[in-house]
Amino acid sequence: MSSREVELVRRTIERYVALTADDRSAILPCWKRYRFQRGAYISRAGSVEDHFYIVEEGVQRLYIEHDGAEICLGFSYGNSWTGDFDSFVRRSPGRFQVQALSDSVLLGITYADLNRLYETVPVMERFGRRILEEQVVGRATREIEQIALSAEERLDRFLQRSPHLLQLVSQKDIASYLRMTPETFSRLRARMVGRS
Repeated sequence: MSSREVELVRRTIERYVALTADDRSAILPCWKRYRFQRGAYISRAGSVEDHFYIVEEGVQRLYIEHDGAEICLGFSYGNSWTGDFDSFVRRSPGRFQVQALSDSVLLGITYADLNRLYETVPVMERFGRRILEEQVVGRATREIEQIALSAEERLDRFLQRSPHLLQLVSQKDIASYLRMTPETFSRLRARMVGRS
């Protein structure tokens, strides 16, 4: 990895825990660089996820196939996590697809390396717990929004959190993520732009 990539991994981990120089020398060599072309699958349903990634470049979508349709569950992009974390943790076949929506560079660690670090670098167990907490809170927030908010409110929250995705992701995928038809998404977006 380049010095810039090493720095990205260090900064990303240090959002959760403080690292000593010894911690960094044990942790940073475990991360490797992976490239995925637009349209490539990073994780496949039915396969066990062996990597946990930080996104350096690109946008990815997480989705399931249900009743002949692709239902978008989320997006990942610069400096966020990606991969099928559920499969990674459970060590069982994944239920999701993770696909690169643009050429992507990911920095990944294997399950074996991460678990070895949990055993040998005490601060990494705290890191793992905090990542899991973040995933659980994010999932709960999303579920509540899906149930309690109107379509317009869901779109408004999305635009507040991730407005840049409008230029990077298809309207069809954003509409699926927000649990609305592309037509409803287009109508609501036009109405919101008209009010600005």
